[in-house]
Order: sequence, then C-alpha cells, then structure tokens
Amino acid sequence: MQKINLQAISQEEMVSPRSKYRVLRRHISQHLRAQDKDDREPPYEIEHVILSSGKKNFPYHVHASCWELYYVLSGIGKIRTDTGISNIGVGDSIMCPPGEAHQIINDSDSDLSYLVIANNTPFDQCYYPDSDKMWFAGVLAPEGERGLTFVRKGFTADYWEGEE
Repeated sequence: MQKINLQAISQEEMVSPRSKYRVLRRHISQHLRAQDKDDREPPYEIEHVILSSGKKNFPYHVHASCWELYYVLSGIGKIRTDTGISNIGVGDSIMCPPGEAHQIINDSDSDLSYLVIANNTPFDQCYYPDSDKMWFAGVLAPEGERGLTFVRKGFTADYWEGEE
C-alpha cells in the first residue's frame, strides 16, 4: 500500500508566456508510484489542479487515446467541448473520452479546484483545433522532453504558439 497526504506533494505551476493559461498541479499518482518498491506504472494518473480566477487550464484540445475525468472539488467555472460551453461546479463529474475536444475555463472571481483522473497511456497525441497543431507524447517525444509539437511536415512549433 502507498499513502500520501495532498499537502506533502509539491505544487507545480504551469503558466503560458502571457499568462492566459495557468494551473497549479499536484501529481498524486506520480508520488504514490515513487513509494512502490517495484516501481510499477499505475493504469491511471491522478492530479489535483487549482485553476486561478480568469485563467484557462490548457489550450482547447482533443486526445487520441487518453480518457480524462474531471471532478470539481471547489469553485465554479465552465467547460468548453464540441457541443459548446457549460457551467461546472462543486460535485460535477465530467468525462472527456478520446476524440472529444475540451478545455476548463475559470471565469469566476475565485479559484477552481478539481481532480483529473486519466488512463495512463504509453502514447497519446493531441490536436489543437484553435491553432491547428498536433502534439505527440510518450514514445515519440525526444528523450527528456514531455512532447513534441508539429505544425506541418518539416516544421515544429512551441507549445504556446497560436494560443495567446
């Protein structure tokens, strides 16, 4: 058995160059895996996320193989999907299967806190409809990097290009 208190996990800030996107994340499953004597890869990832007031979590994107479940712990906000923008709040669970574009938006005056539970795929690819980019993660990413973004054959782009 592995156990850890959320407060014992360091918070990672991810912010875009112009601060349109900003999240504070705690990688729960990664810290629990570090306690596993056999260093086994769990079949899921769990993150605790705080989305600041006035921010978006990530650019609007669609996963090729990753399922994501969002569970709202505190605050209110919106989720943007293929079907439009919907309000979200405490207790809401939102399932985003592969092939469904999504984005969390905090347009409120306070933080939005939620859990992200995702299947742990060895490879995923995302398409960003707003900027027409592709991102590859896992086995295709260069060593030491989380992903590689392609705009078109022969050219690469920064993750945030065309998003702000």
